[in-house]
This record gives sequence, structure tokens and C-alpha cells, in this order.
Amino acid sequence: MKYRHEFRVRASSDEVWRFFERPLEVAQCMPGVEEAEPLDGEDDSYSVRATQKLGPMSTTFRAKVRITERIAGARIAFTATGKAVRGAVGNFRAQNTVTLTQEGNETCVAVEGEVALAGVLGTVGSAVINKHAAKVTAEFAANLEQALLAAGEPGAGSRFGEATVEQQ
Repeated sequence: MKYRHEFRVRASSDEVWRFFERPLEVAQCMPGVEEAEPLDGEDDSYSVRATQKLGPMSTTFRAKVRITERIAGARIAFTATGKAVRGAVGNFRAQNTVTLTQEGNETCVAVEGEVALAGVLGTVGSAVINKHAAKVTAEFAANLEQALLAAGEPGAGSRFGEATVEQQ
């Protein structure tokens, strides 16, 4: 399933990028993340444990996240592969690209990606997944706003754009 979500942050793309260069802090903004740590001997790779509720199922995942591309101030891409370690049985893989576009005194943050679920998780309908993805993006945007404010970025904040999800 493919998806695309956008939101705006009242900060320069340079300020947002500086935050995105700290992946462990970014992980703290993701709803459901319980722990994140760098993988020894693997540059730009992290082990992440997160719990998500998809429809009637709650599942804890262990995932490997690897940053695959960085274009300073403009774009970061990453892959994630993981499996359920508690709750509904299944695994997933995802590819994501986050693009930053300066628009006046705001930055438009666009998240595009594709996810595949297998096992019991794969039986969850795309409508449920779409709704959950939009909710997670909105929570991430709010958490990012708080993180930027805590970092002392003057005037930082976010405005939520319309989250659009394209299914394929």
C-alpha cells in the first residue's frame, strides 16, 4: 500500500533538517516507539521497538530502520523491516521518503512511502491502515512541534495539512 501525508512546521527547513539529523530524537517523536538504539557496526541503522494498535489488534514490533539517502536540508529516505514480538503475528517492510520544502517562514514536510504487511497483520483492511497512518502522522507532527519548541527554535510550531493516502 502506498501513502502520502503532509504537514507544515513554522520553522525553516534548515532547523527541521538539523533535528532530523538526530534520528534517536526523531524516534522519540514517533507515537508508540518504546526504544531506539544504533546498531553496532552498521552506519545509519537502528533497532526500534514500537507498539501500534491496528483496528482491534495491538502489536509490538521489533524493527531495523536504515537510512538509505540524505540530501541535506531537502530529503531523507529510509527502510524499515520488522516482525511482531508480541500481539498479532506478522511482519512488515516499508520504504519511506521525507521531503522538506521551504514555503515562506514554514517548512512543508511530505512523507511518502509504501508498506507491506504479512501474516495476521496482512488481514487488516487498507481503510484501517490508512486511518491509522493519518493518525500517527498527525501525532508525529504535534510531537515534532514540541521537540522544536523545546530545542529553542523561536516561532517553531506546526499546522496540519490534509493527510492524503494513495492505495495501490
